[in-house]
Amino acid sequence: MTLSLLEHLKEKLEQYVKQLQVVRVVRQEERKGLITARLLGASVAQAEVLTFLDAHCECFHGWLEPLLARIAEDKTVVVSPDIVTIDLNTFEFAKPVQRGRVHSRGNFDWSLTFGWETLPPHEKQRRKDETYPIK
Repeated sequence: MTLSLLEHLKEKLEQYVKQLQVVRVVRQEERKGLITARLLGASVAQAEVLTFLDAHCECFHGWLEPLLARIAEDKTVVVSPDIVTIDLNTFEFAKPVQRGRVHSRGNFDWSLTFGWETLPPHEKQRRKDETYPIK
């Protein structure tokens, strides 16, 4: 059975979410996938800033403020938080630290395969601080 069809993800979920008052459940009429679901959510959202997080994301205290600061500087940007690594053998994740971390950026090669790379020295020097955007 598809997870989204489980009984507790229907009326019970909607009643629970209704109590939160800042979240609502929006459902597609037919299964279309993640991107279509996000576009539907964006089309009915009423906030100035939208944040989409995958189910595996862990948010720590202070994760949102640097992102909102970058948006306040330039409302045309799309921002993403620094993503911590999860050990594939133990499933432990490294809690973010403010300074001294090795930062990486995501990239795509010409075959559109996603990968990570360490920031080049010129990019490290360009950044004002650790919350400054990575190009």
